[in-house]
Amino acid sequence: MKILSMAIIFISYMFVSSANWVVRKFGKVTYEQIMFHLKTPLDSETKLIMSYLQNTVMMAVIVTIAAYILTIKMTKKKCFLFSLACLCGAFLLSWNTLDISKLIDEYKNHKITGTFYEEHYVDSHQVKITAPAKKRNLIMIFAESMESTYANADYFGDNLIPHLQKYAEENIHFSHNEGLGGFQNINGAKYTQASMVSQLCAIPLRLPVRAKRYRPKNGFLPGALCLGDILAENGYNQSFMIGMTKFFSGTDKYLETHGNQKVLDWEFYSKRDNLPDDTDEKRKRIVRDMDLFNYAKTEILELAGQNKPFSFTIMTMDTHFGDEHFEPKKCQIKYHDKGVEDKYNPKNVVSCSDLQIAEFVEWIKSQPFYENTEVVIVGDHLTMSSTIFDDKVERTVYDVYMNSSVQDKSHTTNRQFTALDTLPTLLEGLGYTVEGHKLGLGVSLFSGEKTLLEQGISLDTLNTELDRQSKIYDKLLFGN
Repeated sequence: MKILSMAIIFISYMFVSSANWVVRKFGKVTYEQIMFHLKTPLDSETKLIMSYLQNTVMMAVIVTIAAYILTIKMTKKKCFLFSLACLCGAFLLSWNTLDISKLIDEYKNHKITGTFYEEHYVDSHQVKITAPAKKRNLIMIFAESMESTYANADYFGDNLIPHLQKYAEENIHFSHNEGLGGFQNINGAKYTQASMVSQLCAIPLRLPVRAKRYRPKNGFLPGALCLGDILAENGYNQSFMIGMTKFFSGTDKYLETHGNQKVLDWEFYSKRDNLPDDTDEKRKRIVRDMDLFNYAKTEILELAGQNKPFSFTIMTMDTHFGDEHFEPKKCQIKYHDKGVEDKYNPKNVVSCSDLQIAEFVEWIKSQPFYENTEVVIVGDHLTMSSTIFDDKVERTVYDVYMNSSVQDKSHTTNRQFTALDTLPTLLEGLGYTVEGHKLGLGVSLFSGEKTLLEQGISLDTLNTELDRQSKIYDKLLFGN
């Protein structure tokens, strides 16, 4: 009976600690986010796994041993009743922490077939897209978890992204207010892979409830028309660079399906540069941003040396969870906060990322190809960690369009928009003419046409509708 009681206490602590760990690392997760990562093969990260084990299993063992010592004089019956009380309390705490009621509601909503796509979706395959006489190059930086919120000096005590703010002020920056702002986080775009799809294809990423495993024979979203498809059709050389393995969340399948882009990932550089086996970065299977930006310069120069327009995309990593990696070789520690190790302080990590992105951008601007190149910097989603922001601060995702072919700023402020609007905006910024200024569920922000949110659809309503089943979306997801 005592052994059973201790097992129940162990499980009780695992419930609570696991729930707290998930929220600290990923914020309030959604049902569609859980489903995608359960149904899509993932590449694990050592640091993440170790973090979970240290904060859950190891602590659960310690707590259980302590409970055994404290209850050693209890009768078996009282000890068992105590363990059941712990289990009930742990269940209630975990339920509240993960907001299980909301997850259940989202699950129920996923089973409902809606009509949103029939009313608002524009079939990108049927839209006339006309290339400019002189095709411009594109360099796109997906800045991991980069929010305009990091410039809030009242909240952080300092502006953590002064370089990114300066770029926003000097170039085309779409904002939800009169100053530095950005776009709203929506379901189907709240994690890296989903945001990439939403911004490059103008549709969210979600799996139907009945999908047991997302390994479609026809490719990743074969029915969708994405940026890679459009640029490939117009003769672009395309490279995509990521610091981790291309197999993460089906990234390789997406890039193969849409433009058959050249992929430079951890495997590529590990094999090419014979990265040593005894380094932490090797075990984590990650090329950090400092090295990635250096690799990017070589690849961009190679692309620029060819007699074709090019598109280069890079995804940064260091600001994942807000405090993923501080680069001591590149940056100095600027901020010290009680209870937080300097190198894991989000202020230092974000500030360092701001500097590294700026140095990379300044290098691009110094190159002869820049005259005919648009540089786009966008965050992928809001920072997931629950320890950085409270519920009171207004949060939006960062964006800037540099050296765009469109310099009209009359439609840039007080906009309500999402990741879905990035694709048509990108194309018109490159000088393409998009018939009706709409693709998928997105609208070109340069055009001044109303986005879904500006048409009177609330953010909550949009999230609800995007989660529902759709025959149109199923065709995009699985193809014919």
